[in-house]
Amino acid sequence: MVHEELRLAEALTEEQSWEADGVTVLTASVTLPQLEGKSIRARRFNRCYRRFCRAYLTYCKQILLPEAAESCRAAMAVSAPWSASRAVLSWRVSHRAGGVLSIVCDAQETAYGLPPYRIRRSEVWDLATMLPLPPEEFFPPHKRCKKLLLRFAREETLRRTEQGAAYRENWRAALRRALNMRNYYLTPEGLCFFYPLCAVADEKEGIVTFTMPYDAESGPFPPPL
Repeated sequence: MVHEELRLAEALTEEQSWEADGVTVLTASVTLPQLEGKSIRARRFNRCYRRFCRAYLTYCKQILLPEAAESCRAAMAVSAPWSASRAVLSWRVSHRAGGVLSIVCDAQETAYGLPPYRIRRSEVWDLATMLPLPPEEFFPPHKRCKKLLLRFAREETLRRTEQGAAYRENWRAALRRALNMRNYYLTPEGLCFFYPLCAVADEKEGIVTFTMPYDAESGPFPPPL
């Protein structure tokens, strides 16, 4: 069956702000991908990111808003400088090749007096079914994919720490505990997998990401053209 080519449409955008004691303490800006058309595949893709949008705004209201309100009250109590918190969720296409579309979503949350906090989410979509692909799809059958990624992360981390990168003392155990097989995406250079901020390294290292180059024999395989 020949499927109609899927094209990106105008992005889904949402803006919200919340007040406490009559003062705007938190604003949120969300931009997420959408596809053109009304096919089952397009609707499935669009529903996923609409749900993500609603979930992120709920998270802002339930988690970030109380923190922002308390920060405002504490500053007002001592007439200290203060500015409203802000959350920005954006997206990008990290790779599109053949029947695969890789999307990365990054949220940056800024609160007065604190360094920015980042959250990342990614999906690799099979455009024929519009279902997410697990990373195992890019390795030979029966390969222990998680073990391969962990070995690569440990070898790369050892190299980085020798060059002065600030990883946790127990980074070997942290790499194993915090590895989530859903946290991956594709680029033209290879398969990237990442760890949440501060999970394995100091905050200054950002979201720790490893890029495993494509290998047509042992994997990860490049997406088909």
